Amino acid sequence: MMEIKNNKEEKETFAVCVVGDFKFLRKYFKKFINNLRVEGNYKGDVVVITSKLTPVFLFKFSNFKNIHFLKFNKIKFDKETENSLKSLNTGSEPNRHIYKNFQWNKLHLFDSDLKKWDFVFYIDINMTIHKSLISLFKIKPDGKIFANEDTNLNEEWTLGGQFDNTNPIYKDLEKNYDLNIKNYFQSGILYFDTNIIETSTKNKILDLVRKYPISKTNEQGILNIYFLFIEKLYKVMPQNVDGLTTYSYWKKNNSVIITKQLIDQYK
Repeated sequence: MMEIKNNKEEKETFAVCVVGDFKFLRKYFKKFINNLRVEGNYKGDVVVITSKLTPVFLFKFSNFKNIHFLKFNKIKFDKETENSLKSLNTGSEPNRHIYKNFQWNKLHLFDSDLKKWDFVFYIDINMTIHKSLISLFKIKPDGKIFANEDTNLNEEWTLGGQFDNTNPIYKDLEKNYDLNIKNYFQSGILYFDTNIIETSTKNKILDLVRKYPISKTNEQGILNIYFLFIEKLYKVMPQNVDGLTTYSYWKKNNSVIITKQLIDQYK
């Protein structure tokens, strides 16, 4: 395990985490690990959350050291929840529950098994790392979860946009939580202190899905409700560290650590 010492000289353990089924891992995993080890300059533990059926022996290669596979049962919902999620009004966008169903397995990040490490840095496996992550990891989310705001240059998005507002359940959600806020987060990068995980955490989040099965963005909308309002643990990811921008959707210049896309301009 990668060891990081705090001011009290206590040893802390750290892991970079990705989530993927066999198809996604086969497409991205080797490239991601090489990117993480070389450009990211990260030699510590990597945790891969995947399904029980994934043949992990197929992913053993030269950079396989310090890689840990955590295999979970695929997250499934009761019939009523499934029917609601499958019938969401997503406008011109595809229904993510149908076409990106494995995203729900990101909720395994909040399983007690992750408490083997003190800090977890989750990143979507198809993102690209351009600079060393070491400086970023020196900033720790003590007792918090860091994430990036879900913003767009040309639109003012609100949390309510993450949910199907044509569904009758939306009125109940709107009554209990402020869906007009704009500083909600995206779940492509989540950096958190595993002290925020309790034995019941994952089940509480799953209960929210069942109560409000109207999230158009799968886990993202629900995680915002949980960490923004219920637990109040969300904090914006540091935007700059050592003169570098920590994250940008588009690769604007050579001073960005992580990007979603590689194009050197905005869409």
